[in-house]
Order: sequence, then structure tokens, then C-alpha cells
Amino acid sequence: MKRLDGYRSDISRCVRCGACRSTCPTFGVIHREAASARGKISLADAFIKGEVELSDTFIKHISECVLCAACQESCPNDVPVPDIIMAARAEAVRGRGLPLLASVIMKGLRNPDNFISGTLKIASLVQGLVFKKVPGESGLHRRFPLPLIQGERLVPPLARRFLLDIIEKERKGHRGDNGRHKRGIKVGFFAGCIINYIMPDIGIASIKVLKKAGATVIVPSGQTCCGMPALGMGDVDDARSLALKNLEAFEEQDLDFITTACATCSEVLKRRFRDILEDEGPEIKRRVEVFCSKVRDITELLVNDIGLTSLVLDDQSPTSEKIVTYHDPCHLRRGQGIKDEPRELIDLAGLKRKEMKHPCRCCGLGGSFNITNYEFSMEINRGKALDIKNTGADIVATACPGCIMQLRDGLHRVGAKTEVRHVVELLAEKVGEG
Repeated sequence: MKRLDGYRSDISRCVRCGACRSTCPTFGVIHREAASARGKISLADAFIKGEVELSDTFIKHISECVLCAACQESCPNDVPVPDIIMAARAEAVRGRGLPLLASVIMKGLRNPDNFISGTLKIASLVQGLVFKKVPGESGLHRRFPLPLIQGERLVPPLARRFLLDIIEKERKGHRGDNGRHKRGIKVGFFAGCIINYIMPDIGIASIKVLKKAGATVIVPSGQTCCGMPALGMGDVDDARSLALKNLEAFEEQDLDFITTACATCSEVLKRRFRDILEDEGPEIKRRVEVFCSKVRDITELLVNDIGLTSLVLDDQSPTSEKIVTYHDPCHLRRGQGIKDEPRELIDLAGLKRKEMKHPCRCCGLGGSFNITNYEFSMEINRGKALDIKNTGADIVATACPGCIMQLRDGLHRVGAKTEVRHVVELLAEKVGEG
């Protein structure tokens, strides 16, 4: 992966015009130059030239970014600001190391079977002792003070059964059933951390729709985190390790496509694996190209590669009167250019769709940004939550489980009762049992 000084030519294309300031969600909250993309590019340039040191202030400023890429989208010279910021964060990790909490988290992600999975299984059993259910909401509030969990935060409950465990149990009960379905399409499903541990219903719905469309679905047991949490924190080494594990897990299958219902994961698998593993030698690079060429976000796979129109139209069940508005995940619309496909799936699900005022406004999650800068994150979210509330929609649909968590928290804070769903869940309800 490119070091920060490898972005010199990209940084030089920034003419300090300030177009990014009007779209940057962090600048929109604190109105400080260093919070804007232009300010961060100037800091990166000064660091490369040795004009600023790797100080706490430098690290603070480069950390105040949700990596939404709105700045790059508005930049007349297409400066890759998110890539530059992640490279700057990597310099911070090389110079200072990971913070203690981040180090513990990454240790768990490196060895999920030995640490994360077991710990979260125990946590799922005792979460009722630590958190209380919020009436009428899809979340929990803490019962007593806890580090990094503010009293007003709507915490998503851990699943009682994790998706990979559910799949493994089903696999053991149907040994030898690896034949292709009639359409001959074999799809590898990548769960991702949130779907696996918190929202397995999204994974189950995704697999159900894919099978209904005639695909054989394989869920490799050796898969792990996509690596974006590590990459976002500047931990390139762990991101590389996780990428290699996933590459190996999916290569073992004779797959036509690799898909996921997480917009962040699909961007990482499709694009950033190439960056993360570019220094691994020609053989790894060849394997990565094959892997990345098969990756599709589930919304584009269903619409563009499999096609569901005839399948859904054959279902004559009554059309719902519920109104749905759609939130564009940053990593899907800006990161992958996928805008129409999720909306088409909503329409195919028989729901009335109504656009909000700013559908591609960032929800403010930003991965670990929501953990380390919760109030800042939720202030970014407030505009999005009000946009949703003002539509009067019954449901807000999106294609990213991280956005789902953030939207539920933000809507709770503005007193909206709007239901938050993944587009594939809505479609699964329409197509019925497989």
C-alpha cells in the first residue's frame, strides 16, 4: 500500500479552491479549516516536507474524518482525499503505534475464532444485565456508566446466534449438498462483522433471495473481517493479514461471484484489496485481480448479473402501502458508483418510494469515528435524521448495516419512529419462502 509520500503528485493537484468545504460533513459541524479536506491535505503536505511533526494535534486532525469521499466527489481535480488521509493515519501508527483499545480490537479480529467470537457469544448471553431494552426501538441503553458508551447511545443488541454459526449448523445437517442450481451460478457470500455478530437476519435474507433467484450460495467458514476497521485506523499490517485470510478462504471455492450485503465490505473487497496487497508480489497480485473481478455488492449482483424482475413480478401478492425512503451509503454511491440498483430493488419489493432531500448525505458513522467522537458523529447524523423524518416515510432503507445502526440511533434522538431496514430484507419479504 502506498506510503504518504507516494501521494505527492496527488497532493499537488489540490489548488486550495475550497470546493470541498461545502460538502465536508466534519467541516459542516465545527467550521475549522483543519476539519476540511483542504486543511487535511495541507497538513499531509506539510508532514511530507518535514514542516510539521507527528504530534497529538496532527493525529487529532487527520482522525476527524468519516472517509465519506464527498470531498473527492466535489473536487475539480479529483484529489483522492480519503486515500491520502488513510496514508497519513498509517504514518501515525508507524510512528506512535495503535492506541491500546484499537490494539485489543485488532488482536481479536486477527483471531476471531479464539477471541472475538467467544467473547461476543458470552456478551450476547449477559447483555441484558448491562443494557436495557428501549421500548419501541431496535436498540439498548446502558444500565450504568460504561467506557465509550454514552448514556443516550442506542446500542445495537448482539445476535443470540451468529450468522456463520447458523450456516455451519445448516452445513453439517446437509453434507454433500454442494450441487449447482438450475442457473449454474455459484455465489460466495461474505458476511462482514456487523451482519455476522449483530444483524444475521440480513445475511439470511440475502441468501434466501439469491437462492430464490436460482444461485448456489457458499458461505466460506474461514472468512473474517474485511479489514476496513484496521485500514481506517491506519493499521496496514493487520489489514493486509485479514485480506490474505479472506483471499484464501474464498479461493477454495469455484465461485462465479463474491457478494456481500455490506456497502463498506463490498468496496474493500472490490477495490481496496488491490491497494492493501499491491506489494505482495506478482502471484498474489494475480490472485487478487481474479478475486476482485468477481466481487459485487448484492444490490448490483441481483439487478445487473442475476436479474430479479421476472421473479418478483410473478409474485401476485398485494402491493404494500408503506412509504420507503432510501439512504445512499457513502461506500456504495461514491465508493462504487451504485445508485439506481438499490432503488430498483425497493420498487421490485412493491413499496412506494419517496426520495429524501439529501439521500447521499453522510450518516456520520465513519467506522471507529462514531466510537471515538460520538457526539461529533451524531451531530453529523442530525441533518440526515431530520431529512428522513421530514419525508414522513414509514421505512428508511439502505444497503449498509453500519448505516442502519447509525440511522436508528439518529432517528431515536430526533424522536422519529421510522423503521430502518436493509433493501434485501424488504425484497426477501416480497419473494416469499424459497
